[in-house]
Amino acid sequence: MRGPTAWPAAIGIASGDTVMLMADLTRMAWRLKRSGMAMDVAALLDAFLDAVGPQGSVMVPTYNFDLADGAAFDVLQTPGMAGALGNAALVHPSFQRTPHPLHSFAVAGIAREELVASNERSSFGSGSPFAYLHRQRGVLVTLDLPVNNALTFAHFVEEQEKVEYRRYRTYRFRYTDAQGRSELRDFQLFAKKAGHHMDLTPMDAALERAGALQRGTSDGMHWIRIELPAAYPVIASNLRAGGAECIHQFRWSWWLRDHIKRWRNRIRRTT
Repeated sequence: MRGPTAWPAAIGIASGDTVMLMADLTRMAWRLKRSGMAMDVAALLDAFLDAVGPQGSVMVPTYNFDLADGAAFDVLQTPGMAGALGNAALVHPSFQRTPHPLHSFAVAGIAREELVASNERSSFGSGSPFAYLHRQRGVLVTLDLPVNNALTFAHFVEEQEKVEYRRYRTYRFRYTDAQGRSELRDFQLFAKKAGHHMDLTPMDAALERAGALQRGTSDGMHWIRIELPAAYPVIASNLRAGGAECIHQFRWSWWLRDHIKRWRNRIRRTT
């Protein structure tokens, strides 16, 4: 077994690439342990940083998309809820966190200065990390993680296409920035309306048919590589076509469930 340091080359990561990296570290650690190797997350991040070089970037999600309106968020102290890889990147000296509370990234490389300084208020707006990935012809790399758990980029497509089942929602957070300054700040999310649901599973085969997705195995680890600019029109076409294979669906039972959930949340906040 060659181990994680050999994986970027196997996936085709090259100097100058912009990589969005996601992984299921639990599964990977278990497999490595069976082979007599320890999971070194810093070494995995370093391997991708070495592969992209000084003109490339590595971006690891550190999302907190479940933050409630009015919650506190500290860009340096609040852990992400998108997995252990993101939290490992937050303490890695090469990475800094982008400012949006709901959909932040730990970023290293040439993109870091621009994205950490961004004033974009919308999770998927034109100044967001997702827009940067699209503009810079970025690739999404997943390690032991299916497309349905990783293709957050689809929500960027939804916002750019202004789908009718979402609307802008404003959140106000008690925000603490990297300099330790705390204040109330407003941010936006292009949020689903009640009753609407996303299942990105159909994108797996659709992206592969379009040549936007490659997959392989290295040391027993299953990887997926998605060319995000090529994925954009495939996702957009799926949303426009609708039908049974559409990644967006609506059900009245979901509508009722969502309204009950919101009603319960309002009661909790007022009691």
